Amino acid sequence: MTEHWLHTDEKADLVASLAMLEVAINQTAKDIAAWKWVVIAMHSALQSAIACHLGAIGNSFLVAKQEDAEAWLKAHEDGTPYPEMMMDSFPNLYEKLKRQEIYGYKFVPRGTQGRSIKKINEYRNEFIHFMPKGWSLEVSGLPSMCQDCLDVINELDEHTLDIRWHDDVQRSSFRILLNSCLEKIKSLKTEYGT
Repeated sequence: MTEHWLHTDEKADLVASLAMLEVAINQTAKDIAAWKWVVIAMHSALQSAIACHLGAIGNSFLVAKQEDAEAWLKAHEDGTPYPEMMMDSFPNLYEKLKRQEIYGYKFVPRGTQGRSIKKINEYRNEFIHFMPKGWSLEVSGLPSMCQDCLDVINELDEHTLDIRWHDDVQRSSFRILLNSCLEKIKSLKTEYGT
């Protein structure tokens, strides 16, 4: 049997999430239920972009849960084995994004971006942690929310992500996918009249 391995990191995950977002956006024309996957992929892409941005200075502590970072520093001081660190929750990462200045840039949400990010996180959590229930979701506002999130990713790229890519091919894939998703979401905004 041949072994197959998946290697990923925050940069590869960002590109993969945008690729899945593009697929899901395309699927919404045939199946309105595809919006579930749009929301999940959008959340994943935004979370990866925030992790790339916060980790741009080579400091994983900004991405980690506070207690994990503190435990790691204590282990370093004590000369004991380092504990595993876990990525912080999405709301905490977003708060860190707004607080931290990275390479002279500090993110400030504009317009409806903050609300859109909060709603995408809320909807993603509803889809991922789904309790048995009936649930109706008006999707007409989702293109605007997704555009806000994609605009944030674009802004982060302009300020720090460009120095984080493994190579030009990965960077090019990111730009092509981001631009394609933005174009398709803008088209859906027009179609949905939002």
